[in-house]
Amino acid sequence: MTQKTAASRALGIKPYSTETEAAFLENINHAIDNIMPEQVKYVVQREVAISQVFAQNLTGLDMFYSGRFDFVIYERGNQLPVFAIELDGKEHFDDETVKKRDRKKMEICRKHGFELIRIENSYARRYQYIKDILISFFTRT
Repeated sequence: MTQKTAASRALGIKPYSTETEAAFLENINHAIDNIMPEQVKYVVQREVAISQVFAQNLTGLDMFYSGRFDFVIYERGNQLPVFAIELDGKEHFDDETVKKRDRKKMEICRKHGFELIRIENSYARRYQYIKDILISFFTRT
């Protein structure tokens, strides 16, 4: 970890991209293309502001304006957000500040009827796991 990355994490600011996120992005894009080759196409965007996903702040939480989702899956063409994914490292289980922020994100999604899927970092490189999550989501919607 570089000095700048360490300092950014200490301040609670996540670096733009990590190797884990890059691997996850590659896996999820590949999985989406494989499970839905003939149907509606989807595009994955990373580091999306919460306020860009929803039209209005139904919760009154400040996180609505300052928070970001790790990944948001959109319908290609109309750019309709379908669901978001958060990759969770150790700090999401051990750090009270991070846990509080995660609860706020979940509350915002719940109020908007929007699904937020949480995935542990250790699963970010597991293609079949990611593919199974996508299949589960798209078969129940």
